[in-house]
Amino acid sequence: MRSLFIKIFLWFWLAVTLVGAIGVVIALRTDPRAAAIARHERQLMSAGRGEINAYAAGGPGALAEEEASVERQTRIRTFLYKGGEGPLSGRIAPPRGNRLAAMASITGEAQFGPGRRGFWYALPMGDEFVLLAEIPRLSPIARILDPRQIGLRLSVTFIVAGVVCYFLARSLTAPILQLQKAARQFAAGAMTTRVGPLLGGRKDEIADLGRDFDMMASRIGTLLDGQQRLLRDISHELRSPLARLNVALELARQRSGAEAAKALDRIEREAERLNQLIGELVTLTLLESGAEKIEMMPVDLSYLVQDVVDDANFEAQDRNRSVEIVSSEEIAVTGSEELLRRAVENVVRNAVRYTDEGTAVEVGLFCRQERGRAAAVIRVHDHGRGVPEAALTQLFRPFYRVADARDRQTGGTGIGLAITERAVNLHGGTVEASNDPAGGLVVEIELPLAGASCKERS
Repeated sequence: MRSLFIKIFLWFWLAVTLVGAIGVVIALRTDPRAAAIARHERQLMSAGRGEINAYAAGGPGALAEEEASVERQTRIRTFLYKGGEGPLSGRIAPPRGNRLAAMASITGEAQFGPGRRGFWYALPMGDEFVLLAEIPRLSPIARILDPRQIGLRLSVTFIVAGVVCYFLARSLTAPILQLQKAARQFAAGAMTTRVGPLLGGRKDEIADLGRDFDMMASRIGTLLDGQQRLLRDISHELRSPLARLNVALELARQRSGAEAAKALDRIEREAERLNQLIGELVTLTLLESGAEKIEMMPVDLSYLVQDVVDDANFEAQDRNRSVEIVSSEEIAVTGSEELLRRAVENVVRNAVRYTDEGTAVEVGLFCRQERGRAAAVIRVHDHGRGVPEAALTQLFRPFYRVADARDRQTGGTGIGLAITERAVNLHGGTVEASNDPAGGLVVEIELPLAGASCKERS
């Protein structure tokens, strides 16, 4: 059981049910007839003395009137016996009652017996008289509370405890679920997510946790905004001196001799690399800030992937490597062709950079159907040394490199895969990296196919 709600609910329910069951077991030790007699003992003793006095004063007629009066006041039928004779009032008692009265007269002890409306109770009144009383059956509410009704008692305890524990567990876990949902939204990039308004007027520790979450979210949002603003400002500020550097480079070429050509070529390559880095920084900043407007239109992924593979394969020939398509299906998605091209291109070029010499980077495009959801998958597999498992989730962070395999000597800037992730996320997709057991790194870009499903293909 991984759900906190289920754990709290079941433990509370079990605890309350056990307490109720223990109460029922303890109550079972109490004789309900004794409890009923205890409730009516004073009335019965008083009624018995009154009936004896009435019989002594007025005989059977007065006794009959007194018995009728007792029944009206207490709802208990009574009969007075003397020395095994009776009822003295002339009223007819059931044979069972007569037997109980006779036994009580002989033994001098109270006797119990079942009756149609409850139970019979024969109470000795001194040496001669016996009072026979029919104690009425308990009312429906009293029967519910009767400790002898164990099945009903346990059922009521179980149901009531379940309802109470359900709402108690829900009140404890509901704000935690709201906090979990907000944390996931925040992790997905919704930096404006806050939980304070969702918790209402709560004053407990969970509310304090929610306020701490809001403070953390606000602080992180401020830091990210500052980082993006810094990257944007630096990128723009570097454009001007870079442009002047290119102009100065051309002037230097015109005024210098052949001996300076090699050094000037190196300066030009570094300037181009710097210009590429600045362009990627600008793109990354725009994607993270949401300022990049996506023009949605149908994009033929098979054509896009083929075009990217052709360009990458042409460049890979100079490094004794190649890029090939191992599978391709006719799939179209809705999105920005430019962003999707950059996303796929960055992954493919990254694979070309790190695959071993003499190997081919394998690119596949296919449709995947899972849980009623269709998605286009672009799979890029290189044949390099792979990446340590602990670093797989970090590959899409800006400027992240794996020290033993992907350093600055390869010529990468560390931004390409970050741009890929942001571009794919803007299209509602995901990108994941994993090591192939046979060797090499596998990167899969998954783009949802809204309102579509994978067709049957042979």
